[in-house]
Amino acid sequence: MAVTARRRWLLIAAAVVAIALALRLTLWRDSGDALRLTLWRDSGEPSVEEFCGEFAHLLVVDQLSLTVNPNDDTTTREAMDRTARQFADAAAAAPLEIRPDMALLADLTAALSDAVAETASRETFDRAAALIAAQRPFLEAQDGATRRVVDYVTRHCTAAPG
Repeated sequence: MAVTARRRWLLIAAAVVAIALALRLTLWRDSGDALRLTLWRDSGEPSVEEFCGEFAHLLVVDQLSLTVNPNDDTTTREAMDRTARQFADAAAAAPLEIRPDMALLADLTAALSDAVAETASRETFDRAAALIAAQRPFLEAQDGATRRVVDYVTRHCTAAPG
């Protein structure tokens, strides 16, 4: 039964966790080792630092999701919902250059969260089918969006070597 639970969790977490795991980066830190956050620009567009802070928080939220017991529907649903909300926050803070890509990834995560919310962990095949169906509309654009976000985060949110 542990194998079944493990496979079920992998199906649930694959899309959401894969995105965040692919983006495991050392975030830009100031001399106090705290994430730099700045206020929104006068134009109303979030600053790069604002986005990097939201993105850093997304990685923390996602890391916490890895500790969830996949057989506990309540905590699994809460973790997926928390991750979806943080993706939405990061998308809202995204600079125009990557906002459409972050919005797509946020929509994907929300769809996966809805699929988890509408199914039970004990119904392995139903949940897997719901997750696959939720991901289907995003398959074509997902890889490109992820790649562009990774490139942006690498350029703007990571510490320079040295």
